[in-house]
Amino acid sequence: MKVGNQYIIPFKGLKEGKHDFSFQINKLFFEEYAELNITGGSLVVNITLTKKSTFLVLNTIIEGQIELICDRCLETFSNKLDFEGQLFVKFKEEPEEPDDQVIFLHPNEDVLDLNQYLYDCIGLNIPIQKVHPEINGKSGCNQEMISLINKHTTKKIEKEEKDPRWSKLRDLLNNGNKTE
Repeated sequence: MKVGNQYIIPFKGLKEGKHDFSFQINKLFFEEYAELNITGGSLVVNITLTKKSTFLVLNTIIEGQIELICDRCLETFSNKLDFEGQLFVKFKEEPEEPDDQVIFLHPNEDVLDLNQYLYDCIGLNIPIQKVHPEINGKSGCNQEMISLINKHTTKKIEKEEKDPRWSKLRDLLNNGNKTE
């Protein structure tokens, strides 16, 4: 089953002014956008759309929990997601390249599809390093897995072999910098 038109705002019949919309994002959204690597969760999206005669302004708040896979121990954990942003929608016959805060729609459009926008907002707020949060100063990771990782990790070589060519070049550089 696809997300479809679940995250679409029909703005054409709205009067100028503020309008509030609320959406739920759940497992269905995360399954459709599997590249986010979110295994589950529940998010609430609140949008205040301000309609003007020539453009729209969307103030967006996304709050909730997402389930991520830990980079360290490979178990899932819950991560809080909070996002606040603003999007401008401008109308043009010849659309320009959108940026992170402005999108362009043809003047004949009557709906605003938010799927890609929500995908971008969520994706950009996933932490780069996904690890269990600490609990009482200790890692929240599966300790059995951490023990296995430590057991099979190679020890760092203390002395690196030095290439004699580099030391000769370093000597030349050091001798050239001496002032007599």
